[in-house]
Amino acid sequence: MGRNGTIAARNIFFVLGFLALIVMVWCIGFDTIVANVVKTGWWFFVIIAMWLPIYLINTAALNIIIRDDNPANCKVPFLHIFKINVSGFALKAATPLGFLGGDPYKIIELTPMLGVEKATSSVLLYTMTHITAQCIFWALSVVAAALFLPIPLKTSIILLVSFIIFVLLLYLLWRGYRRGLTVRFFRLMSRVPFLKRWVVPFCIRNNDTLLNIDHQISHLYNVRRRSFFLTLSLELVARICNCLEVYVILKSVNVDVSLIQSVVIYSFMSLFTNILFFSPMQIGTREGGFLLAFTALSLPGWLGVYVSLVTRVRELFWIGIGVLLMKVKGGTPPLQVAENVTDKQNN
Repeated sequence: MGRNGTIAARNIFFVLGFLALIVMVWCIGFDTIVANVVKTGWWFFVIIAMWLPIYLINTAALNIIIRDDNPANCKVPFLHIFKINVSGFALKAATPLGFLGGDPYKIIELTPMLGVEKATSSVLLYTMTHITAQCIFWALSVVAAALFLPIPLKTSIILLVSFIIFVLLLYLLWRGYRRGLTVRFFRLMSRVPFLKRWVVPFCIRNNDTLLNIDHQISHLYNVRRRSFFLTLSLELVARICNCLEVYVILKSVNVDVSLIQSVVIYSFMSLFTNILFFSPMQIGTREGGFLLAFTALSLPGWLGVYVSLVTRVRELFWIGIGVLLMKVKGGTPPLQVAENVTDKQNN
């Protein structure tokens, strides 16, 4: 994709993000937003600010993947990756089937710096690591709930089944890390009746590219094992930091909950929203997840609605930041610098 194509794609994503932001504000209601900010008080600024280090941790994980022990990739500015990452998360939160907005945007923005193969493999690796950390977090949450919270027998059975599912998901992700997954994914899609007429020609034309992407994906686990575990650890830390938001929000209305309860509440909500990932902008799923989590812990249901609304308002703020960052220009990408030098030498 050329420079003009990148700019056009960026503008399309900007418009989509901006429109989604307006729709979310309209759905929640401006009066509701103001009322919840006032109710939360000065704690609301703490809730907004605590997501800055979370995004920095996410960016540090992506940066490790991008560097790939390659000196040229180390020249990609960290703040530029941070800008792309925050905008990607904004699109993911604001658009239906969020990964179809956030991940393509990241690939498009990183391509001028890294090339299409490296940009695609980096984003896929980061998404895999993000999901892997989420599965580990869910599994640990099940263990924490079983050890520290009074749980009835029926709920214990559900938790056990959930734990087994998470372990199976981690096994599948581990296989993807070892062998790559793009070729297998497109081979699977080529067997779908309505898709194979487009997928098969695409696979034939781009077979070498898909193989190179798989090689770069497996390279992180097979060769850069230390970087792999560091990236996964950073993402897991970010998941745990997310739970502090629930703890702080409840503190703002003088409700005492333990950190373990906060972890379980956030874990249940995130699991519920990920199961219903197809819901546009997670409308209804987050609220339902919080409501069910609070009810399961014998806490008032209205607290779940309140926590959900405050997280929505916080999300609106960072979506706005992410959309605005799409219009902030970064430095000259290393790949473009190399191409310019090569062109001058050829001339």
